[in-house]
Amino acid sequence: MKSRKREMRKTLQSVGRPREFNEEDVLDSVMKLFWTQGYEGTGLKDILTATGLAKGSIYKAFESKHNLYLKSLERYEALHVDAAVAALTSSKPPITRLDDFLSAPLKNVSNGGMNKGCFLCNASADRSDSDEETRALVQRGFQKIGRALATATSELKPEWSDDRTQQAAQMMLSVYSGLRIMSRSGLSLETLIKAKKGALALVE
Repeated sequence: MKSRKREMRKTLQSVGRPREFNEEDVLDSVMKLFWTQGYEGTGLKDILTATGLAKGSIYKAFESKHNLYLKSLERYEALHVDAAVAALTSSKPPITRLDDFLSAPLKNVSNGGMNKGCFLCNASADRSDSDEETRALVQRGFQKIGRALATATSELKPEWSDDRTQQAAQMMLSVYSGLRIMSRSGLSLETLIKAKKGALALVE
């Protein structure tokens, strides 16, 4: 009886033993790799170097590179997509919210920082055609942002019909995605600002 109790305690301790790393910290590091290098451009060696973990620890926690990629996209959604949604639905004037949103792709161009683009945009081009799970996560992220854009637009233009509001929201989401891609191509900041102002002019 005592032996059985000891075995049970050992089992419970083993199950409840915390991992030796913080999963969110690992995902933050790996997310940056996939974000900048893409799925195929990121190898296991890159992941091990970035996280400081052994191969066995990575596969035990995340099972596969593919699953790690999906979890990185989910982490991006939690950190960046949800932050964009919160900003677009804040108490600021709606035109300010829309301007801030469309200005985000220009910031790294203006300060000379590294421009990773948008992970959703990158994943859409990188994996959506061949990977149904990636496609679902990308669509979910864009849908979240689209709804938030529609909220800000409806507050700015309450007299517009739902259809017109939705069309404007999707137009701004398309412009945002285009600006993210264009900002990585070396186009001048002046050109990008003109595109942003042109989009805002359609809802002002």
